[in-house]
Amino acid sequence: MTQRAEKSDGSRLYAAVHQLDRFMNRLTDILAFIGMTALIGAIGVVVVDIIWRRIGGQSLVGAVDLTQFCVMAAASWAIPYAFSAHAHVTVDLIGKNRFRAIFGIIDTLIPFLCAGLMAFLLYLSWGRAMEQWNYGDVSQNLAIPMILFWGFLLSGMAISTLVCLVHFLKTLLTNENT
Repeated sequence: MTQRAEKSDGSRLYAAVHQLDRFMNRLTDILAFIGMTALIGAIGVVVVDIIWRRIGGQSLVGAVDLTQFCVMAAASWAIPYAFSAHAHVTVDLIGKNRFRAIFGIIDTLIPFLCAGLMAFLLYLSWGRAMEQWNYGDVSQNLAIPMILFWGFLLSGMAISTLVCLVHFLKTLLTNENT
């Protein structure tokens, strides 16, 4: 980390943003791993349900609730990882060589716009989650509080917002679009 700070004229701000970026990358890696583990758990529940239907002649009580819970964790925590790993899809309709300056500005602003979009979605989702919290809604079979499902979504959106903001700061300080 010392070498990176020296390259940026010893900027403490650059060092702090770089360290924050590394932290966010580690956090999103961990969350993605937990989410994929939950997805494996969902697959396991479905397999057990199928086997139980064949052996016992009836479905596993709560299989749908558990599967939905696991899929919600996997999907919600994969979103920040995609932002962190820059795994989004880009399409070049116009060659970037002709309009290099314009695309440079756009590429710099994209993380900021993504942070704004994720923050707006977080704001909207927060209101709906609080309604669920106030009503005390639970899942159909196992009575899992619905706020837990919303917790995955809200945390994924909040972390996505932070990842995008850190990426925007890093882009501003280094002029790198990676």
